[in-house]
Amino acid sequence: MLNDNDIIQFCSEKDYDLRKSHNGRRIDQKCTPDVIWSVSDFVLDYVDNVKTQFTVKDIWQSEYAKETISETFSKPGTNEKKAENEYDKVFSQPLCMLCYAGVLKDVSTTSRHLYEIENKEVLEYIAKNDTYSLRFLCVYIEKVLKDSNIYHLFDSFFNNQDKTHFNTMKQGFIDFYHDYTQIKKEYEPKRIFTKVLNPLAFRLKKKGTEGGHMSTTPITKADMMYNRDNFRDVYKDKPKDMTRSEWLELNPDIDRRDGYFEQQMSHSKKILKKFIVEFRDNISELTMFIDGQDDTVAPTQIHHIFAKNEFPSIMHYLENLIALTPNQHFGFAHPNNNTQIVDLAAQKVLLIAKTYSIKQNLESDTEEQIYDFANFLTVLSVGLDDRSILDIGENDYTDILHTINCHYQIA
Repeated sequence: MLNDNDIIQFCSEKDYDLRKSHNGRRIDQKCTPDVIWSVSDFVLDYVDNVKTQFTVKDIWQSEYAKETISETFSKPGTNEKKAENEYDKVFSQPLCMLCYAGVLKDVSTTSRHLYEIENKEVLEYIAKNDTYSLRFLCVYIEKVLKDSNIYHLFDSFFNNQDKTHFNTMKQGFIDFYHDYTQIKKEYEPKRIFTKVLNPLAFRLKKKGTEGGHMSTTPITKADMMYNRDNFRDVYKDKPKDMTRSEWLELNPDIDRRDGYFEQQMSHSKKILKKFIVEFRDNISELTMFIDGQDDTVAPTQIHHIFAKNEFPSIMHYLENLIALTPNQHFGFAHPNNNTQIVDLAAQKVLLIAKTYSIKQNLESDTEEQIYDFANFLTVLSVGLDDRSILDIGENDYTDILHTINCHYQIA
């Protein structure tokens, strides 16, 4: 898996100057972090299981997309006529953007786009989840603006967060599009402007745009998504003395959007299985890091340390998944093969094993880095319902182990 510096290097080797290409579709209205991630995941699955070349419709009508997309985005199924125009944009615009970025390649000899993957490693980076998709988007957008010599408008606004600089930036962007691209209508550059500005504003923790005007507060991750509802943080206001199931019973209108995280989880499981085979001699993470766990059977089971039905928002984090053997999964993590039971003593041990597994991965010079320390803190803070965990210092594994022991006052 590539890291952020690899993405910067990838984009640095490209020429994204809109004054040369005159192509205003290098980013478009549906090119949001969640849509780009989801479509990238569909492409990888299609290429791995069907064929290497594909059209927009191939991806749109693929079995994986049909099974996943409506739950991922809480929209009608891909076969429903009323959703056809919307889905055409949802799939075609990200594919066009990825093609312009050099991640995909258009090999068609006609006007109908026929794509193949140009750089699979970069696509795998984007398809990991919406966080990585957003990181790519920020690097890509900044490079497009700098190559096109209009980044200075955005930089000036970020340094002077007022309406005057906002209006100058926005009008300069619109004028640039009218002068150098095929987009001449008044409203289209305004819509694209939002997709360009807000990812950069989020990265810098700055104000961006909302409803056509300067936002009153810094841009959040949710502000940039295709679906801007609050399903990613449905437990934010839950009282500490109330269980999650009780909270959901009191709030029956909440849509947890499990499908959104299910798609990311499916991709994460593939990453972990591949990693264990290639870098850990196909030995379970429990066997490798915990004395007395000597099962050397292949770790075919990917177990959620914090159950996905109770903690859907972290079900897709690699840091919440652990590779186990069948005996470890059904005899240790779930005693007596009862998957409805979470054994707290076992959960503690699994978290300790995961801590050492993540530490080895992040400190290794030979392993592909698949884990993220900050993500592990997020998993622990959600799973243990303790936001103070987010304050643990970078790479302070000792503090993490103390925290785990503190939360599990059990033998």
